Amino acid sequence: MVLRFHIPQDEGCPISLIRLVSMIHHDCHGFIKSRLGDLGVSSGQFPLMFLIYQNEGVNQGQAASALGLDKGTVARGMMRLEGAGLVLRERDRHDRRNYRLRLSDEGREVMERLEDVRLELEAGLVQGLSDEERSVLRELLQKVHGNVAEGKDE
Repeated sequence: MVLRFHIPQDEGCPISLIRLVSMIHHDCHGFIKSRLGDLGVSSGQFPLMFLIYQNEGVNQGQAASALGLDKGTVARGMMRLEGAGLVLRERDRHDRRNYRLRLSDEGREVMERLEDVRLELEAGLVQGLSDEERSVLRELLQKVHGNVAEGKDE
């Protein structure tokens, strides 16, 4: 049995923006988790895999910064992905303290399936929206994200 938390959406009880964003985040993680199956990637490692795929050779510190995570969280995620044979860590030739990250051949194969999951999720998120509405939504969400990012640095 699946329980859903329903919030009435009338004038007397509008859903808060924070709660709405939280619900979307939670549902997206659930969707991703349900599609990952036996790929060896958790919903939390999903963004790290994409970052490495798009930025082959990124180091762990850069990955942490780009994802808004602390270095320890990225290091733990990397150890799991490396243990699953999906990601390779190689010492940086110019700075032996850093590791450069890249996908293994198996990691590249998994990325093809992860990309399908990402596209399916994104299509579901904007289902029923016109191209103009999708564009406006993306623009507004980027502004909201910028506001939050500015606020956390203060």
